[in-house]
Amino acid sequence: MNLEENKKLKEESNQGRLNWLKSKRETLFGAFGIMVVAITISSALSYLFNLVMNRLIPKADYGDLYSMLTVFLIALTGALSIQTVVTKYIAEFEARKERSNVRLLVRTFSRWLLLVGIIIVIVSSALAWPAAHLFKLKSPFFVVILGASIASTLYLTLPYGIVQGEQKFLALGGANLGNQLSRLLLGILFVKIGLGVYGALGAGFIAAVFVSGFVIWEYRLLFSGEKPSPAGDFEPIRALKFLVPVILAMFFIILLAQIDVLLVKALFSRGRAGDYSYAALAGKAVWFFPEGILMVMFPKVSELKAKGEKTRNVLLMSVGAASVMVGAVAGFYIIFPKFTAWFFAGEKGKSSATVVGLVGLFGITMAIFALVKLIAFYELALEKKYFVLLFLIGGIAEVLGILLFHSTLKSVVLVMFFVALFLLVSNLFLALRDN
Repeated sequence: MNLEENKKLKEESNQGRLNWLKSKRETLFGAFGIMVVAITISSALSYLFNLVMNRLIPKADYGDLYSMLTVFLIALTGALSIQTVVTKYIAEFEARKERSNVRLLVRTFSRWLLLVGIIIVIVSSALAWPAAHLFKLKSPFFVVILGASIASTLYLTLPYGIVQGEQKFLALGGANLGNQLSRLLLGILFVKIGLGVYGALGAGFIAAVFVSGFVIWEYRLLFSGEKPSPAGDFEPIRALKFLVPVILAMFFIILLAQIDVLLVKALFSRGRAGDYSYAALAGKAVWFFPEGILMVMFPKVSELKAKGEKTRNVLLMSVGAASVMVGAVAGFYIIFPKFTAWFFAGEKGKSSATVVGLVGLFGITMAIFALVKLIAFYELALEKKYFVLLFLIGGIAEVLGILLFHSTLKSVVLVMFFVALFLLVSNLFLALRDN
């Protein structure tokens, strides 16, 4: 075999590998795998950021950073709602080949988000000094930098929504990883050179701007040129109307998964509430595991809906894949409760019989809630709104149930378990009935 033939065979082999990778990437389960890995690593990098900042920043200053990050996480809920809306419409327009509507949506949302971002920066600057005094912050500029970080992250939902809507999951996973890795590395650099909390907060702002700029450059044709004419009767304001049920759904999902900690803190002693928070920390980690599956399922269902095709199989495959994932994690909690308690809470968790006794049940409960969240986003992709009433009923039942039946910490988790089970069965029934 001569050199030329050997080179040709190598090129054919490499092309074969690329074609194989592309075929796997384009399958539903291949996309699941890409996003699950990307989101898992991104979440680990986010956790590592908090851990490293805790080590590098003095204890007194870290309290300021943690309070700022808490506000940031609350704001992130609204940002994710916007990304959900952008994703849905981009997926539908791409399915119907309505490229002009894609450009119209992108350019309109870009202007809106820039305007909202400017307002956020102005308001945070105006409130910086009174907020610093109220929350005993070391510097009012923490609030200003936080406002800039929220504004940049809010705008980042637009390029993320474009990539997710076009179902380019390798690019979406890479953008998530790039954002978290940049934030971590910049945070370490800035803190090391003496910027402290300023550097930790500023790292998030710069990372978001960097990733936004990179994605926008890749999609620059959507942002440039003359204003496109809408295809059909589409008006961008319709997308904002869809934002209302999305925000309501996300509010109730977070309420159902998080309100128990506040109620336990009010109903039990500090020590018992502390034990519950350790178990909750472990259990609620399960809730985030199917996030990658959700990010694939949502635009796929939106695309099929736009084409008038059935979506039941996507729902069943998504629920099946998510069930395997959360079931494996919850099963691990049940089999190794002491290790789980130690991993999330250290020796304090491992030595507490209460924590060890709760982690398994908590894991199962949050696994069910994770599936409920998945089905809720499936229904949002189909523009169903009635399921929000089920979440309202579930939220009321959970709060009343915990207030009435809280003789032990286990009874609190059992209330959540039965509410989650009710929501899973009722939402799955309605989702399957409509398809």
